[in-house]
Amino acid sequence: MYIALTISLLASNRTASLERCLDSIKPLLVKIPCELIIVLTNTDADVKKIAENYTPQLIPFKWCNDFSAARNIGLKSAQGEWFLYIDDDEWFDDVDEICQFFLSGEYRHYNSAHYIQRNYQNWEGTKYSDFSAFRMIKRISASHFQGEIHEELTPRIAPCKYFQTFVHHYGYVTDSANSPKAFRNIPMLLQSIEKHPKQVKNYIQIAKEFGLEGNWKAAEKYCRIGLDICQKSKDSYSMGWLQAYLAYLTGKAPGKTPAIQEIINILNEESPSELVRLILYQQLIYLYFEAQESEQVVRYGWKFENLLDEMDSQAYLWKEQSYGEFCENYVKNPERLFGTRAACVASALELQEQKSAAYFLKRFPWDTEEILGRYYSDFEKWKTKYAAPYVQILFEILQDIMISFNIPEVSCIYKYPDIQIPIYLLLQKSLDSLSKEINTDGLNLFIYCILHTDNAFLQQQLFKEGIRHQINVMPLAEKMDLDTWNICTAKAIKELSYDLNNQLCICEAELHEKYYLHSLCLKRHRLEQKLNKGFLRWPKLIETLEEYCLCTLDFYRGLYRKDLLCEERIGLLPCEIRFSMTVLNALEKLKQEKMAEAVRLFGDGIHIYPDMTGVITEVFRQTARRMDNPMLHAGNEFLQLAEKMKETLKILMDANQTSQASEILAQLLPLMPEDLELIWTNQELIRRAKLCAYS
Repeated sequence: MYIALTISLLASNRTASLERCLDSIKPLLVKIPCELIIVLTNTDADVKKIAENYTPQLIPFKWCNDFSAARNIGLKSAQGEWFLYIDDDEWFDDVDEICQFFLSGEYRHYNSAHYIQRNYQNWEGTKYSDFSAFRMIKRISASHFQGEIHEELTPRIAPCKYFQTFVHHYGYVTDSANSPKAFRNIPMLLQSIEKHPKQVKNYIQIAKEFGLEGNWKAAEKYCRIGLDICQKSKDSYSMGWLQAYLAYLTGKAPGKTPAIQEIINILNEESPSELVRLILYQQLIYLYFEAQESEQVVRYGWKFENLLDEMDSQAYLWKEQSYGEFCENYVKNPERLFGTRAACVASALELQEQKSAAYFLKRFPWDTEEILGRYYSDFEKWKTKYAAPYVQILFEILQDIMISFNIPEVSCIYKYPDIQIPIYLLLQKSLDSLSKEINTDGLNLFIYCILHTDNAFLQQQLFKEGIRHQINVMPLAEKMDLDTWNICTAKAIKELSYDLNNQLCICEAELHEKYYLHSLCLKRHRLEQKLNKGFLRWPKLIETLEEYCLCTLDFYRGLYRKDLLCEERIGLLPCEIRFSMTVLNALEKLKQEKMAEAVRLFGDGIHIYPDMTGVITEVFRQTARRMDNPMLHAGNEFLQLAEKMKETLKILMDANQTSQASEILAQLLPLMPEDLELIWTNQELIRRAKLCAYS
């Protein structure tokens, strides 16, 4: 029997994530000729039980502090033309791209492949970094793993396929200097360095481990040793990573001058690649900004932007020069990229270089409020400090956007409901008009801003300016939940001068009768933690999510009058209860198989309560899988027939009539892709075919 792909994984003692990992590869096991090999590195009975549900190919391995030895056991047993390995604390978001790679025949044109490991920094799933992981090869006799820790599959033979497919990985979220992983990795790496003192990868890994531990001096020490080896061996590929990481490490030390000089030396003496130069330019911009050397910030800002444009015009350079996390995504990470530009804008404004300030500011993502909103506080600081010159740049940006949409005047914005102009820019135009006199255009534009933003910072600005200009903020209160209103008013009042006290009293009087509940603050719930950390699978995921929402509603029923807990007044309620109501509606639509409405409502839920992003993302993934499962839409007659075919299949397997069993399985498995019994049978047929081939 032809096997296109062998999937091998090490199973330790992580039962929850192991089951999610195995669940995520089901489509591969169903859609392509694929075998699954699980190497058991401990004797946990629950782990073995889960593994046995997916494949009969279980290989016990006595742990010996050598990851390569464990990996090579699975590789040695593999019969697939291709080999893929995955860890038991990872799971694929989607494997369609890998399936198509084999089904289309594209795999014939490659010898190796990368997929992305998404390493999360928090349990909410909102912060992460992507790592391009070399995890697939076309097997040859020389294929093997090397390195006791942070093992490497070798040889890596071009051409290489780069999948956009990624695995979720939360393995480093809870790590600290005192974590078991930190204690395990560093001693193993030190032993490996002693055995292989010229192996550069060990120095890369131990530098990173010490860096994660916060031991900057030790990390820098091993980084420099690795660089020295690279220079002698002419290993420019590994050198690039070490140069970039050394620049990061030196910035952690007290004083900016030594770090700046270190990076300048690398740029002038070591001829780093374009990608590494971009990373070094970014680091220099941050260091010079902290040192308040504005001229240097602007100078390297221009160098960075010009080189970035050059890289984008030659996109192949991103892939050729990437190493691990130092890649295009690293440079263009929104926090890093726009943080760099924010430093350049501030420095250019300080130097009164209007042209430079406008250039950097115009390169912000004015069409993406999610990113733009992170810099509103910076924008306001610049407005306070640099006043008219800065505001003039904002008006230039607003004018450019209006021209691009063919809008003649700001006052015409109401005629274009489908066009989204950045509310921050419209607010500045409104305030400019109101500062001259109270006029209809300025007031109407102010109300437009209130009605078209849900951004907390902008709402705070609208509240403050409403008080200053004696504008009724009732429309603002009507669309804000209690928690946001509390935070908004608390921050705004601190920034308002005391002579506006009378205006605040008037505002309170206007709101008191209809919106008196805006004084309450609510707490978060423990079930949210369970949803984020429980690695739950369907249907437990849905059951727990529903339980979380119902518990939230019950809690609020103890605090609020019954007439407040209704759809008509949902805008008054805190984000936790709005999230719960929205998701309960979504779950109801899900039960009714109204998928489009359910997805829209789940999306609204993420917008309401971003901390649940990871949970809703997993609901999306598992829902999509179930939508493709024919069994969920089958009638009773089909289900009865399927059960009879499964009984026949079991009889054929017991009689070792594998040929007839394969024919029935080929018909049944695509119709029942979630059936573990059928997946196991498929793996058993592969195992028997291998035994026949050996004999």
